[in-house]
Amino acid sequence: MAVDWKIVGLPRWYDCKLGRIKDQTLARLVGISKNRIRARRLMLGIAAYTVDQAIEPFRDLLGVESDPVIAARCGVSVSSVTTYRESLGIAPLARPTPRKQRIPANHPVRPYKALLGLVSDQDIAKLSDVPVATVKSLREAFGFEPAAPLPELPRPDPVPDYQGPWLGYESLFGTMSSAKISRAVGVPLAVVEQRREFLGVKPYQRVSRAARYKHLFGVVPNNVLAKLAGVSPARIADMRTRASLGN
Repeated sequence: MAVDWKIVGLPRWYDCKLGRIKDQTLARLVGISKNRIRARRLMLGIAAYTVDQAIEPFRDLLGVESDPVIAARCGVSVSSVTTYRESLGIAPLARPTPRKQRIPANHPVRPYKALLGLVSDQDIAKLSDVPVATVKSLREAFGFEPAAPLPELPRPDPVPDYQGPWLGYESLFGTMSSAKISRAVGVPLAVVEQRREFLGVKPYQRVSRAARYKHLFGVVPNNVLAKLAGVSPARIADMRTRASLGN
């Protein structure tokens, strides 16, 4: 499609984002209406963003990793990955069928049976307050392989403390907010913020303890996942809803 630049007008700084993210999301970032974003995208002959674009870089993992794992990596819902995989005729990664094995109703591991083979034996042992060897034997009895290690959450590069007036708290950057640092060390917030910006440290962003288990959304019951992550079931339900919406 030939672009009529007389109609399109001068380039906009956000043209490179057209068709790469949702029109509504881009409109919110730019501060204009969704209709204006859509109209400009159409004038430039750019197709609308689809969730397939986010999954495409991970195409080689389809059928090799589970749909929840791939969804967590590309930031889309599990159902979107499943639909895309099925459109390509790729079979899902099948979890081994459990052997006909039962855990007694009063066994401390019984409530966490759904986690066997999905998280480490150590995590399940800690939750159920039993030896790791007990969890390992149960997992093997069901025919599950040990769970793959969870991805480590990103950690900011350490910053050394400096000596001097209104200094000496730099190592706290990346571990708590500037406001909290200000209260803890008795230095004005404006000074703390200026120091952080001078050192080029990104503002602290709290990472949910449940973020490491996003790949288990829809695989493990909310109440079990909540106990594993140390948060409320309502928090897990909210995170699942956001993930399904692609947020």
